Amino acid sequence: MGKGFTKCNRCGGVMIYEKIYHETEHFWVWKCVYCGEYIDQVILKNRQVQKPSSEKNTKNNEEPKYRTYSDIPSV
Repeated sequence: MGKGFTKCNRCGGVMIYEKIYHETEHFWVWKCVYCGEYIDQVILKNRQVQKPSSEKNTKNNEEPKYRTYSDIPSV
């Protein structure tokens, strides 16, 4: 994919880097143009903390590997 695009973990669609405005502030997120999934640093941190045990790889009892959207600035 080209610069500024990545692939959605939920549906495999194209994600774009988008600026979101909220009342008095704004922030950047990755947004899937197909399913609407939003990914930012807060969401990624929460998902790492709340990994359900059903997502563990039962074959080797390993944690799943998550994509790190490293282009998103820290909040």
